[in-house]
Amino acid sequence: MPSTGTASDAQRMLQLKLEVPRMPSSVVHRARLMTALGSVAASRLVLLTAPAGFGKTTLLSQWRDHLRDAGGRVGWLTLDEGDADVRRFMIGVIRALESADVDVGDLVAQADRGLTEITIDSAVRELNARLAGSGAPVTLILDDYHRASAQPLDGFLGQWIALLPEGTRLLMSTRRRPDIGLHRLLGSGAAVEITSDMLRFTPSESRQVLDVGLAEADRDALAERTEGWPVALQLARLITLQGQGQASGAPALGRLATRGGHLWSFLSDQVLRGLTEEAVDFLLETSILERFSVEITDALRGRDDSWRIMEQLEPLQSLLTPLDADAVWYRYHHLFADYLQAQLRQRRPTAVPALHLRASEAFERRGLLDEAVRHASLAGDFARCAELVEQAGGWRLVLFGGMGQLNQLLGFIPPAERLSHPRLLLAEAYVKLKMGLLREARSTFDLVALDPGAPAGDWPAGDWSLLNDYERDTLNINVLIRTYEDNTVDVPFLSFFETMRQRMPDADGLTRGVLDCAGAVASLCAGQLARAEDFARQAMGAMRSVNSVLGLNYCFLHAGLSCAYRGELRSATAYLQRAKAMAVENFGADSGLKALAETLLALVELWGDGRLTMTAQELDEAFRHVCDYDGWFEIYAAGLDSRFRLAWLAQDSAAMDRVIADGDALTRARGLERLASIVQAQRLLRHGAAGETAQAQPLAEHLAARFPLGIWRDNPVHWRAGVDVAFALGTWLAIRDPAQARERAGDMLACARAIGARPYEVRAHLLLARIAALGRRPDDAMAHLREAVERAAGEGIALPFFEQPELAPLIRRLKRALWDGGGNPVEASFLSSIDERMAETGPADDSPIAVLSTREQEVVAELSRGLTNKEIARALDMTEHTVKFHLKNIFAKLGVDRRAHALSALRDTGWSSRA
Repeated sequence: MPSTGTASDAQRMLQLKLEVPRMPSSVVHRARLMTALGSVAASRLVLLTAPAGFGKTTLLSQWRDHLRDAGGRVGWLTLDEGDADVRRFMIGVIRALESADVDVGDLVAQADRGLTEITIDSAVRELNARLAGSGAPVTLILDDYHRASAQPLDGFLGQWIALLPEGTRLLMSTRRRPDIGLHRLLGSGAAVEITSDMLRFTPSESRQVLDVGLAEADRDALAERTEGWPVALQLARLITLQGQGQASGAPALGRLATRGGHLWSFLSDQVLRGLTEEAVDFLLETSILERFSVEITDALRGRDDSWRIMEQLEPLQSLLTPLDADAVWYRYHHLFADYLQAQLRQRRPTAVPALHLRASEAFERRGLLDEAVRHASLAGDFARCAELVEQAGGWRLVLFGGMGQLNQLLGFIPPAERLSHPRLLLAEAYVKLKMGLLREARSTFDLVALDPGAPAGDWPAGDWSLLNDYERDTLNINVLIRTYEDNTVDVPFLSFFETMRQRMPDADGLTRGVLDCAGAVASLCAGQLARAEDFARQAMGAMRSVNSVLGLNYCFLHAGLSCAYRGELRSATAYLQRAKAMAVENFGADSGLKALAETLLALVELWGDGRLTMTAQELDEAFRHVCDYDGWFEIYAAGLDSRFRLAWLAQDSAAMDRVIADGDALTRARGLERLASIVQAQRLLRHGAAGETAQAQPLAEHLAARFPLGIWRDNPVHWRAGVDVAFALGTWLAIRDPAQARERAGDMLACARAIGARPYEVRAHLLLARIAALGRRPDDAMAHLREAVERAAGEGIALPFFEQPELAPLIRRLKRALWDGGGNPVEASFLSSIDERMAETGPADDSPIAVLSTREQEVVAELSRGLTNKEIARALDMTEHTVKFHLKNIFAKLGVDRRAHALSALRDTGWSSRA
């Protein structure tokens, strides 16, 4: 990817927003207002609202120095129009607080990546927790909020202020009231507003400013005429110091009373008249710059004397403010800049676009891409904007952690202008894709596609080296969009990836990595699970070759899911734990990539143990983060499946309803047809668990028609939704139509075998075992149970066993047979753990059996068969003394004192017949 310049220059520009503008030595200390600020220390928000020129920044600077001298932690952030984006605003806030020595943890790394890896909600939660634990009061100063104020940011800020922890407060300056619910905040005492009336200089303060040689009468008259407007007083002082206040300047100052609303223009005119022509030219030409250095102004003007002229402007210190301690970067007072720009447009109207273009070139040479694109946009040269973005990598910026930057760059170019630049539209399509806006991504892509209706494998033709950048971008984005859309992925599409590998052996590493990752996802979709891992491993090498840690992380996710589907749970865990560790190390503990890894790890844990190391709430949060971040079908299916299975095993109807509602919302937003079928299968299981026949029966008929037997043979992409539908139908039909239930479960088994999806094969065997047991075919039930154990024990695939609690007696019998008959010890041990877990989560009613331990239930099972103590001891590999010990405990728990009474109590529960 082409270089975008030195990171130090770009970081320096960001740092300037965190530094307090240096105040001139002549600034008046506002003791009265400092006292007022000190009296409202308990308020969460102090808002300074006044027009330009009322000294808001100066007052905030003085208060900041006061707090820092008292040992307080104070962060400063000067806002501009780009901060209207909530993410960019939060990036500035995080960096400002870090500069104030607040420990913000991993949020710094997240801010460096544009906060694209975490949700705003999680960023706010983490930041508030850090602020609450800071151990000292924290003040954040937001200067020039009016420049960023917009509906999304105002709404966000209003909510955040209400959540600020004790000891944290905001000080904001703005020219107009923001829509942050200020009346509510003021009414509750959470906010205090200081307006222009209070910011005006008192007569005493005014005279102090004008104490520069004016006669007392002139000084008092001038103080009265300026009505305490701070910037007007500063300009009057400046005019006097330029030598205009005594002679020629006196009449000019005397005319202040007649200028009315033009006071500012009049005073500025007087300032310019006291400067040389070259100094005036300098001011006019550089007024287009938000901030500038000598190097930038030299490049803008095509001269090398900027430093000399800036020395001439030293008396204008109240209008030309250094932004850093080294006095390298400067900015004009906003009012003065507005005036200068108006003068520039009036005197040299045709020069403005050319100046912006030269500014763009100057910032480009310094590697400041954002500023270069912004000035090209202000010049109206959108072709140059496009060229700059494309040279920086275009859509590829996202793969190097630059989605926030790409979004901002595209924002400088009006949507209508992007239509003339196909590679920009491709970048825009990719950003929308990563934001989960699949339909919008597709419609944007179709505006520029070579042939939107053609299959991806039909183009481009020829050698990779013969393709231009547009064709290469189109290839990548088309494949990615189609893969995310999911609905049009098929076996022919999968062959496209091999074709591309043969055609384009010399493609760059990023393209190879992107195509191989897409190939992995398409292989999972088509049921070619081992091939998916191969693609993922190939992509790992490609992503490493271009040092895309983000891309490499996705490779581990794809490989892990491939292993999970194949039942290789240890390998899946290894891949996914690696992905999670990389995500935390490189993108933070709250990153979207970590949430992706955790969502898949939850699926693997659940298949392996039927329970999770994380809480259900943590899984819900990870899944919602995924939905807000960057998900695709396999991720959504995994998250919904894990959450639903937990709720279904617990027979928690409310939790099942929440999962189904989330699934419905996802399918509506993303238009994923396979996911919709999975959600429908979950809905059928939910209705079945609640005995809601009226709702379940038509849904079952619909699913049976939608997924006829063997559909996966005709179109393998239906395998993943098909196995879930088959399980739901088999479960629903098991006691209603056993023959159809066997057909569905048998078809699920055939599909899982053909695909190589061992966990689903185990699930199908156990469903068939249950159907056989209900039909009083114990030999068939035991045969399927044996098959399930053989397939599950090696990798510990336990979840399907817990889904069939009715098989507990058969499981216990097979466990005994394996131990007693010298069977496979791994299988016997596996069944022992299943049996123990089933006993732990056994009857939820008041049955006496519920109070017995697993071993006591085994003793009771043998007791119900009429065995003696010696026979029980032999059957359970224990001594007679141990049998007596267990019987004593059993009798106590059942409230009986002899064997006959215990057997009677067991018969009353019906348990003995199940054993």
